[in-house]
Amino acid sequence: MKLSTREWVTPVVSGAIVWLLVTLFFRYFGHHVLVSVTHDLFFPVFLGLEAVTAIALYLVGLSYHLIDPSKYGLVRFGMLGTAVGLMLDSISLSNHTLFFPHMSDEQVLSFSVWVVFAYGLHLDPGLAEHSCTRPSKGVV
Repeated sequence: MKLSTREWVTPVVSGAIVWLLVTLFFRYFGHHVLVSVTHDLFFPVFLGLEAVTAIALYLVGLSYHLIDPSKYGLVRFGMLGTAVGLMLDSISLSNHTLFFPHMSDEQVLSFSVWVVFAYGLHLDPGLAEHSCTRPSKGVV
């Protein structure tokens, strides 16, 4: 299946924008919201961050569906947005002192744990897709 330019550029650019916004959030606030993976509060903080992430991704999916309402638009966004984000995060994590100057090494590890789980959520576009599609008439 061949994708038109719009079908791959839109999710790639959207994925890069989401990555930039998340990176900026953790650049300026990460040292306030992340704790060491060995800290007693790591698991509750991790769960809280992932809950907020799931809600944010749901809203991003709803917004993306306005840009690309096609049948597989959210699937393309999940796949291509994740691919772009993972590539950019490999750069930001390998240069973490430049991207996250206020985070300790333990907080960078905590960020890495968070981001891996967050990409798992990003790969599940069904979170928003079911809210965006309406059943056809006659379906119970």
